[in-house]
Amino acid sequence: MFRHVGRRLAILNTIIVIVLIAAIGILTYGVLRRSLQQEVDQGLEERLATALSGSLSQESSGPAVRVTSDDGEGDDDHEEDDEHEDDDHDEDREIVSSGDTILIRVDDDGQIVENPRGIDLPGVPIDPGVAEALAGETDVRSVTLSDGDRMRVMTAPIFEDGEVVGAIQALRSLGEHEDQLELVRNMTVLGVVLGFIVAGPAGYFLSRRAMIPINAAFGRQRAFVADASHELRTPLTLIRANAEYARRKPDQTVSDVMPSLDNIVREVDGMSKLVSDLLMLARLDAGKLELDRSRRDLGEIAESVVESMRPLADSKEVELLLDIQPNVTAEVDRPRIEQVIRILLDNAIRHTSAGGEVEVGISARGSAREIEVRDTGAGIDPDELPLVFERFSRLDSGRAREHGGTGLGLAIARGLVEQHGGDISIDSRLGEGTVVTVRIPERSS
Repeated sequence: MFRHVGRRLAILNTIIVIVLIAAIGILTYGVLRRSLQQEVDQGLEERLATALSGSLSQESSGPAVRVTSDDGEGDDDHEEDDEHEDDDHDEDREIVSSGDTILIRVDDDGQIVENPRGIDLPGVPIDPGVAEALAGETDVRSVTLSDGDRMRVMTAPIFEDGEVVGAIQALRSLGEHEDQLELVRNMTVLGVVLGFIVAGPAGYFLSRRAMIPINAAFGRQRAFVADASHELRTPLTLIRANAEYARRKPDQTVSDVMPSLDNIVREVDGMSKLVSDLLMLARLDAGKLELDRSRRDLGEIAESVVESMRPLADSKEVELLLDIQPNVTAEVDRPRIEQVIRILLDNAIRHTSAGGEVEVGISARGSAREIEVRDTGAGIDPDELPLVFERFSRLDSGRAREHGGTGLGLAIARGLVEQHGGDISIDSRLGEGTVVTVRIPERSS
């Protein structure tokens, strides 16, 4: 049942990890791209402002016009010119890709007036930008040249007496920035792939680990339901058997069927106690058991419970003793603490042979208050000791059935003690007896 849940959790975990990595990568890419673009635009704007206030030759070095020789004749001269043009083209590309800012001035007809770096590449200057600038608007755009170079271009108009007389265009390669952005893209893709490869198996492993306590809890719940069903089925079967026995002999008197009626009443009482215990455990599990805590004398509470349990002890010929330190108080819910002591006393008395002793001790140990119930019974096998607080745990099921036990008492006692913020422990030795210790911390005011 929970295996499919684990798989779905693993898939969901993988999707979340991948989406998270992709979102971080996209966000990083967007922020970096915007930051780099602002950096480039700011640099171009500053260069344009400086150029507009002076001559372009003051901004860049290099010949304004590239001069080529054309006084030779023949194929050799043409080959030399071609090689020279190729070298010039490569040089221009190097200048463009270097990241330097290139400035070009044009007149109001769009013709190049100044070209300090002597750049001669197809598409430079950028005509649409020049057209916008000659119309009086500063133009900013990113373009891709025919050879694949990405450029950021800013073109500003030149005014003279309020009229546009030309434009200055500043260009800067985006190659370095594109490399940085590509690195972020590649890292994002790599992160997504690694997220899929790692998060999938890791999520499945972790989901299986996370499902272990859930599976265990579900298993305990199923066992609990099965045990509860069994506990209810047994008395119901006995009630039905006694009722059918009485019904088969309608001519009998009430006194004749009284044993059957007594059995029915006894089983109903047992079922009522079982249902009450189940409801108590359900409230404890849900955390809906509210405590009415006030400062109480634990010795006085123990005496009251011991006196109420004395008839049972007398019927078993078990001696009840008290060992109470005076003025031991704690903030507790009295009915619930009485219930805890009663459960422990009931178990101790029922499992102590005639002539044995059961003693209740109340003491203060540092900041804790201790309630001890000691008996001289047969003790508990060490292998079974860890199971005593489990629900429907009956270390002696025959005697538990005989005495009407449900196997829920110690589980309820532990739950009530934990509700008080305390703990309960048990120490037992075969043939010597058992000691159950309840520790309730003193609440700081």
